[in-house]
Amino acid sequence: MLETLFRRARQPARRVISACGLALVAAASTVAASAAAAPAVRQLEIADYRGYLPEQHPVRQGMRAFADSAARASGGRLQVKVRSDALPGSPAAQIAALRAGAPGAPALMLVAGTGLGAQVKAFELLDLPYLVADAGQADALLDGPFGQALLARLAPAGLVGLAWWENGFRQFTTSSGPIRDARDLRGLDLRVIGEPVFVETARALGANPVPLPFGELYGALKAKRVAAQDNFISQILAGRLHEVQASLTLTNHSYSALVLAANAQAWAALAPREQGILQQAALEAARVQRRAARAEAEAARATLAAQGMAVHALAPRQSAALRALTAPLRERHFAAQDPELRKLYEAGTALAH
Repeated sequence: MLETLFRRARQPARRVISACGLALVAAASTVAASAAAAPAVRQLEIADYRGYLPEQHPVRQGMRAFADSAARASGGRLQVKVRSDALPGSPAAQIAALRAGAPGAPALMLVAGTGLGAQVKAFELLDLPYLVADAGQADALLDGPFGQALLARLAPAGLVGLAWWENGFRQFTTSSGPIRDARDLRGLDLRVIGEPVFVETARALGANPVPLPFGELYGALKAKRVAAQDNFISQILAGRLHEVQASLTLTNHSYSALVLAANAQAWAALAPREQGILQQAALEAARVQRRAARAEAEAARATLAAQGMAVHALAPRQSAALRALTAPLRERHFAAQDPELRKLYEAGTALAH
């Protein structure tokens, strides 16, 4: 009798325990289902091809703006880490690592248009002298059909071009007086980037091209192995070239574009919505970066003048003379490309004025 009473007393307790267990299992299943339904946090890395840029550099400002925009638009699901280092090796080796998705390579990287010429011949057009007249024309060309046609040509190279950023316009510096006349470049030992288009440009202008990496430039100028060089104004200041060069001549003779490129496989692994968010973030950040680059160039010019460097703006007539000297070079390079690119270029320059 007593055993029967005990068994009856335990039955409700068992039912309660059983019910609690089922409830816990159901709750756990609900949490697991919610976790499975929630999109996973996607982590990507972005880097520049130069690891020495200071935190306030326009490119680093642009990369931070890109990361912030992606995180905001995705509700925190797209996390982009801005790397402070660069991949080892030459720009060509860096691009090869980005294309291959090599260990340690970021999914996204800022690449100079100069470096992409070896992958896609059409990008060699960007380094042609006097291809771009001013910042307004740069925006019209790169953000319009001409720039989009170039980016589309990156696909066979295993890259996805997201947006155009910039290094800016290159200017001449000399160890003596400024360049006031096109004839002042004749016979001048001029340091250039070791790329065919830059060497050809120097020769077209009558100068003697001396290809040198930037790391050797200061010493070469100080030792008088070269008398002149061309560079971005901000780079002239950052490299302390005003200490070994007396004059800066504002020629805007060459425009350097940057491409925010993604590894094609990493890009394909993203959902369409994620791709759209990153594409929009790249365009927004491009505007931030270009504004910052142009403001920095103006500030650097003022600083160089304050440091005692003579700053001279080339007269329009002399700019026209330099443009005429380099016209055959532009013609030859365009003739070797898809004729459609010339049409898009000419339409873009016409719209900019």
